[in-house]
Amino acid sequence: MEVHFGHRVSREGWWSFETHPHMVRTKRRIHERCLPCLAGLLDQLKTDRREIDLPHAWDCWKVVAVAPDEATCMEILDRLAEDHPDLYLHGKLGGRRDRYGTSALVLHAEGEAERDRLVGCLRKTLEHHFPQVPLQLSRACADPYAELLGPWQDWTLPCPIRHPEAVPRVVRRLRELLYGAG
Repeated sequence: MEVHFGHRVSREGWWSFETHPHMVRTKRRIHERCLPCLAGLLDQLKTDRREIDLPHAWDCWKVVAVAPDEATCMEILDRLAEDHPDLYLHGKLGGRRDRYGTSALVLHAEGEAERDRLVGCLRKTLEHHFPQVPLQLSRACADPYAELLGPWQDWTLPCPIRHPEAVPRVVRRLRELLYGAG
C-alpha cells in the first residue's frame, strides 16, 4: 500500500499523510471536525464559562509513536503499511525537535473502534520492528485542550477548565490559528 504526503506545515514542522492520493479524509477532517472544534472551543472560551463542551474533541483520537527523528517515523509508517496493507492510514508526522527533542508519527482515529484497531496494528509493528519506540494515546489536540483541561484521562462531559490561567494564552493562539496574526 502506498502512503501519500501533503504539504509540510513549516511553522509547526508536520507532514500530513494519507492512503488516498488526494488526501480526501484529511481534507474532510480539517473542514468538518478540526476547524469547527477549534472555533467552538474559542467561542466557549470567549465567555466566562467554567467548563467546556467537547462535541468533536471527545471522539478524536491520536495513536502516536514517539521516535528520535523523522527518518524513524517514515520507517515506522512504511513498516506499518507493509505489515497491515488493509489499514487505511491518515495522520501526520514530524514535530518540533527543537522544543521536544523527538519526532512523532500520529495516526488519526475517529471513534474508539478505529482507535483500538490502530493501537493493535501499530503496537504489533513497533514490537516487531521498533521495540525501543513507545506507543502513546491521546484525545483531541493536546495543544490547546490538555493545557486547559489537564490530562485527557481525567476529562468528563462537560469538562471543567482546570487551568483557567491558560485561557488568555489559548484564546490568542486560537485566534491566530483560525483568523491569522492580524
